[in-house]
Amino acid sequence: MIYLLNKYYGMANIKDYPLSKLVDFLQFAYEKELYERWLTLYPLMEAGLAEYMSFETYKNKIKENTKTKQNNNLMTDEEIIEDGMKIMQMYEKNQQKAGDKDGNI
Repeated sequence: MIYLLNKYYGMANIKDYPLSKLVDFLQFAYEKELYERWLTLYPLMEAGLAEYMSFETYKNKIKENTKTKQNNNLMTDEEIIEDGMKIMQMYEKNQQKAGDKDGNI
C-alpha cells in the first residue's frame, strides 16, 4: 500500500500534508488495490466461469469478511476450543459407520 501512495503522491509530497489527509490517501490506495483485484476476476465473470458481481458488491463483501476476521481475532482461547469441539461433535455425529445403510465396508 505504501508503494501505491508513493506511486500516486510521492513520499516527499505526503510528508507535507496534514495527518488527517493521510487517511484519505490510505483510503484511496486501499480502494485502488481492491479495484485491481476485482479487475483480475472480471475476465472470469465475462466468460461465465464466475458469477458476475459489481465492484461495489465486491468491495462490500471484502469489508464484511474483514469484520468477520476481526471478530474471530477477539475470541479467547477457551471460546476457540469450545467452537472447535462443537464442530468435531457435529462431524462425528454425521459420520457414517462402516457397513451402515449402504453396506459399505
